[in-house]
Amino acid sequence: MKIKTAYMGEVEVEPTNIITFEHGIPGFEDEKNFVQLPIEENSIFQILQSTKTKELAFVITSPYAVTTNYSFDLDEATIHSLEINDEKEVAVFTIVSLKESLVESTVNLKAPIVLNTTNNKAKQVILNNEEYAIRHNISPESIKG
Repeated sequence: MKIKTAYMGEVEVEPTNIITFEHGIPGFEDEKNFVQLPIEENSIFQILQSTKTKELAFVITSPYAVTTNYSFDLDEATIHSLEINDEKEVAVFTIVSLKESLVESTVNLKAPIVLNTTNNKAKQVILNNEEYAIRHNISPESIKG
């Protein structure tokens, strides 16, 4: 299937690669289906592109690429709704807020996206952990790495 994207023009995507957010993403509740597209020049970052709205795309990355000691427990409701049976099925991403330079850019550690890689069900979860910020600076070390 072909979709129009915010950054890559029209692209062909496999329907099996569609990621489903049952309740949408907070602030975009009507947007249920997304695809993850690689950024050729930088494998650390990807685009989470809506399949419905061309202009709706988020830059995402693994939180483990930009910080150490990041961990949280999923509540039973999230485990149940994403049908997670094993922790090996789980991938975690954070939304990147791009600024003028990558050093000024931030990631949202407070609200990670949790993906079940087996069934492509996903949810953005809001953590009650005060250690994690909505605007966590991307460190120069993570940019080099």
